[in-house]
Amino acid sequence: MCSGRVDPSIIMNAFTHGADGVFIGACLPGECHYTDGNYHAGTRVMVIRKVLSFCGIRPERVEIRHMSSAEGPKFVKSVSEFMDAVRALGPLGSVEGLTPEELALKLKVGSNALEGKKLRWVIGKRLEFMTDGNLYGEVFTEHELGRMYDEIVMDECTIQEIVLRGERKPVSVEELAAALKTSPHRIVRELVDMRRMGMAEIEKVEGHTPLWRVRAEGRPLSAKMLCEEIEGPGNA
Repeated sequence: MCSGRVDPSIIMNAFTHGADGVFIGACLPGECHYTDGNYHAGTRVMVIRKVLSFCGIRPERVEIRHMSSAEGPKFVKSVSEFMDAVRALGPLGSVEGLTPEELALKLKVGSNALEGKKLRWVIGKRLEFMTDGNLYGEVFTEHELGRMYDEIVMDECTIQEIVLRGERKPVSVEELAAALKTSPHRIVRELVDMRRMGMAEIEKVEGHTPLWRVRAEGRPLSAKMLCEEIEGPGNA
């Protein structure tokens, strides 16, 4: 099977079902039988590692190595090195300091983010952005794309964790900020955007503290809301 067919959901399912690491063997650069399947595999692994890192899971638990079908000894050496590295890390969640419950939640956050339309879209566009450019003909460097991926991963994972924690019970901004190890300002920004999309609402107020209820799906955005989502309020 081409390494380009290894979907992010396959890797995340492996972790969910108890794997401590995932190794992917890919063709050498420029030698993919399907033109650029191994390149796309490398992009997926890069983004998966960013997602795992944001979720508090060691990114080196996922590895991709490039080799030809004639390099048997190299394959054995690569797999052995990876297995030794994973053994040194220990069982998934141990070195990360995550309880089984927190680990399950973090893996669900990562899975949901990687299955979302936004991350899937930008993963598929990496090669195009670096060669042909975007809609306006702007070509991006590796560094620029890396920063873009960092920001999108942060946003998508933050939203997914807010959803998972806010679906179970009403939560405050302070609770969410502490759980996500981020600033209350960022949580407020995400909640305000989610409220506009019908995904979050203040269920009640305890003392002076609003408690938010969150759901995964909201109402469809109107044309005006879509314009504001892209350009900012007041520019529609």
